[in-house]
Amino acid sequence: MPIEIRRFRHDGRFDGPIHAHDRGQLFALDHGLALIRSGAGDWIMPSGRLCWMPAGVPHGVLTLGPVAGTSLYLDAAGLPPRPAVLRAPPLALALLGRIIEIEADDPGRRDRLLAVLLDELRAAPEEPLRLPTPRDPRLRRMTAALAADPADPRRLDDWAAALDLPKRSLVRRFKAETGLSFVQWRHHARLIRAAALLGDGASVTEAALAVGYDSVSAFITRFRAGFGVTPGRFAPGPTGAANKAGPDLGSAR
Repeated sequence: MPIEIRRFRHDGRFDGPIHAHDRGQLFALDHGLALIRSGAGDWIMPSGRLCWMPAGVPHGVLTLGPVAGTSLYLDAAGLPPRPAVLRAPPLALALLGRIIEIEADDPGRRDRLLAVLLDELRAAPEEPLRLPTPRDPRLRRMTAALAADPADPRRLDDWAAALDLPKRSLVRRFKAETGLSFVQWRHHARLIRAAALLGDGASVTEAALAVGYDSVSAFITRFRAGFGVTPGRFAPGPTGAANKAGPDLGSAR
């Protein structure tokens, strides 16, 4: 199975252009935090996970501080037909590391390891790190405003009036197009923005207040429920061993 391996490193914030790849892209971060953007929504990508980007899907990447990692370009049947951040089991991460070490020196062994890696990923659950985008232009106006300012205190009644849309219709359409209630979506938007702020160096208190939480303890509880870790553990660690610099994380190929 032919694959291409590229290591990348960005020493600071990097906002890559929207682009697409001819082949599927599987990448992992050794350290750092990134925001993956596509027409289907936005994903937070921390280290310790694997991001799958199918071939031909336009996307962009915003790194939230220093990052380093590896991209694999390959044709992989059975992986999701849409972008996804996967909860990588330890075996998958170990296999990825071994595949990177082998590279092209032993293609037969590399292909066998890759087959096991893909088998692991097909069974890996998706992380709840996506913020879905509705199709209705009116709902997109609302979600764009909330994504830009997650602390916006307006309630459903306020938005229904602002959008000239009956509240019941707003509730029904929003749930149908995003799979989330308004309250769930707003909570998730706040957590994703908070994760981005943490990745940019904000303290837990600063992140909580910036996204509309009055109580830091309530924010920590909500964050742990949403992401499975506390805000302090989610933030990227210090820069580790440098990988080869490469533009592929956020550039067209």
